[in-house]
Amino acid sequence: MTTSNETSLKSLLGLGAYAAIYAQARLAKDGDQAPRPWEHIDMARMSGTAWETFETIEKTAQKVGLDLVDAIQPYEGILDEIDARLRPTTWWERLTKTYVAMGIFTDAMKELALAVGEAEFAGGIDDFGHGEWARARLEPVVAEDEQLEARLSLWTRRVGGEALSLVRAFLFTNPEILGEDTDTDALMDRLSNAHKQRLSAIHLHP
Repeated sequence: MTTSNETSLKSLLGLGAYAAIYAQARLAKDGDQAPRPWEHIDMARMSGTAWETFETIEKTAQKVGLDLVDAIQPYEGILDEIDARLRPTTWWERLTKTYVAMGIFTDAMKELALAVGEAEFAGGIDDFGHGEWARARLEPVVAEDEQLEARLSLWTRRVGGEALSLVRAFLFTNPEILGEDTDTDALMDRLSNAHKQRLSAIHLHP
């Protein structure tokens, strides 16, 4: 008989593994579009860190006797729509898209892990250093360019809206991944507030 905790752990490992694979590919793709060689190198390193995270999850799955491929399957492709709907046309749009979306999805993963009592799993979730790296590049540039600030504020408003809507829809269609006492509205409020703080850190307006 499978317990609710086992079901939650399977869901977390599957979702976490899928997210790590997605991040690895996204960061590598961003690196290919980076305007400077050192940025390409930095992004490649972050992509490698994402892959290491997948390998860590894979080892955990093996320890608990979980078929990770089977656990990933329900979540395969859930982030494809946001890529199809939001295609960046400049490096700054690409950088802020990943900054916003990865920040929201990372926060959401932490919230889900904590909601089902997996604090150790939550502690291992991060954005592979991308958030800090992106802020260091975006903050001074946006602060000095009002036109860029206006364009990126509109762009990140779209990205944030799409990402938050995707998370809400996911929670609605996958209620088994949430703890029984989880307040979904409160969870979404926390994600939204964290998103606004991320934008404020680079002088953009939600």
